[in-house]
Amino acid sequence: MVDGEEDKDNNKLFFLGKHPVKNFNKNFDLFYDQYKEMAHKKGFKGELKFVTSYDMIWVYVKIKEE
Repeated sequence: MVDGEEDKDNNKLFFLGKHPVKNFNKNFDLFYDQYKEMAHKKGFKGELKFVTSYDMIWVYVKIKEE
């Protein structure tokens, strides 16, 4: 998925970043807070979505349509 694509539930997503699974799992709370703050600074208030692929965690924010 890339910026502006949709997930299986037709939610629009904006890509925020990616990290190796083992690093992400060890510091989940820290990464969650950082990505939540990053999303808010970019003007997105939706939920964070985490996708695991190829031993990486890809972080997206769901874009709320108004």
